[in-house]
Amino acid sequence: MPLHSRDVLKLLKKGFTIIRADDLNLKIKHKTAKNYEWQTLEKDFKSKAALRRRMDELLSISSIIED
Repeated sequence: MPLHSRDVLKLLKKGFTIIRADDLNLKIKHKTAKNYEWQTLEKDFKSKAALRRRMDELLSISSIIED
């Protein structure tokens, strides 16, 4: 179940970054306190596995959460 938009805003205002994998286009999107809309964080991954490995690396940072 996705987070409600008001809860997302609370998290962003507290300094969290929310990331999402775009498996179709092989890129990672993010939302931050500076921009509440999805923007490309990283792109041009060679495979879904490479994208997932990078997502796992980013998610090891305590201030980054997955949508």
